[in-house]
Amino acid sequence: MSRIGSYAITAGTLLLALLGCGGGGWSSADPITGITATNFKYGQLATLTLTGNALDNVIKLSSDKCAYVTLGAIESSSVRHATCIVAAAGPIQFTVKSSADYVVYNTTLNSPDPVTSITANNLQFGAQATLTLAGDPQNSAIQLKSDKCTNIVLDPVSTAATRTAKCTLVGAGPVSFSITSLSGATNLFQTSITATEPTSVQIYNTKYGQTTTVVYPTLGQNANLSLVATGCTELTMDAGTYPSVRTATCKVSSIGNLSFDVKNLSTNAIEQTITTSVGNPQVTFKTSLGDFVMELNPTAAPKTVNNFLAYVNQSPSFYNGTIFHRVISGFMAQGGGFTTGMNQKPEAPTGITLESQNGLLNVRGAVAMARKGPATGSPETDATKNSATSQFFVNLVDNAFLNYSSANSPGYAVFGKVVSGMDVIDLMATKATGTKNGYSDVPVTDITITSATQTQ
Repeated sequence: MSRIGSYAITAGTLLLALLGCGGGGWSSADPITGITATNFKYGQLATLTLTGNALDNVIKLSSDKCAYVTLGAIESSSVRHATCIVAAAGPIQFTVKSSADYVVYNTTLNSPDPVTSITANNLQFGAQATLTLAGDPQNSAIQLKSDKCTNIVLDPVSTAATRTAKCTLVGAGPVSFSITSLSGATNLFQTSITATEPTSVQIYNTKYGQTTTVVYPTLGQNANLSLVATGCTELTMDAGTYPSVRTATCKVSSIGNLSFDVKNLSTNAIEQTITTSVGNPQVTFKTSLGDFVMELNPTAAPKTVNNFLAYVNQSPSFYNGTIFHRVISGFMAQGGGFTTGMNQKPEAPTGITLESQNGLLNVRGAVAMARKGPATGSPETDATKNSATSQFFVNLVDNAFLNYSSANSPGYAVFGKVVSGMDVIDLMATKATGTKNGYSDVPVTDITITSATQTQ
């Protein structure tokens, strides 16, 4: 009995020695006792923290669904980090092996589903719907698809618990939505929401200068009905492919009444009419000093307003990231043409026709277009008069000398006014200015436009 017992002890000691040798020389203590993760979200680079008693030994880390595993440098005998890209939702396995391929630790971490539900607001044929994605969608590398909702725009990542998207509905009945990987190869979530067809004429998006969508029921009379628009140009009808609904788009071109008549071509009768009111366009500017709102006057200055809105409504807006590059206390604040470092942003190659004789004056709060103007002592020419492109200025005081007085002194075209946030413009005038890259009156600290959005 004593010989057998002695042999068992010897074999046990030999086994421990072999394991220790194969594992890189660690002691009998567990080399790994836990793995935790941060930023463990689908499509993201996760950071893993390995804890244990002998992490200064040679180990290998692998995973079934976390790709590109990279084990970091040895930090200590008890802590070591690693990274990997989360390639799935749900349980993800991690395995730690010794250099001799002995499995020394196994664990499973759970990657949350990036989307657990989708709800919709204004899901109507022809309308722009707003979708709300719930779950953990913020940092996950996902895309949204649909069979009947087009022009999908998923909003930027934020810190909120939900994420929103917008799309335009081009069908009725069950509308399918799915969340997939960016490649589209992996389906992560799918749902269906029912949309109904309109029973009367509907108008979507009635902002001046923008494209509006009109939807009207045809009740099987597609060929007999036409659409007549007032206050909207460039009317384009769909191909008539929907059995009981027709859609059209046009550009809102005037202030006041916007109306659409559904006309029966057989009887020449107006079967349905819808009318709405279009107000002066407004643009909200968010800046590093605060927000302000301009109201534009397309009745007095149509060319100037249309040009300005074309810059605003680029995607992203032309003005995003530009600075107020010339600010003079007691005079005006000018922006819309330069970025940080006084780098001029590419603009239209030609300017617009000067509209300075429109009855609008350069008074405090008035917004006007900047233009090149002639050299000192030189006469005005068409090239200098009509040189305004993207740059604008806000009058800090009444500047009567900037108004039209003659052909040789045509002034600067006012096309709107600040209706909210004039205190932000006044604040700009209190900031220190200097010379940068040969330009004077440049704020020492950038006053940056972070976004410009047509909000009316």
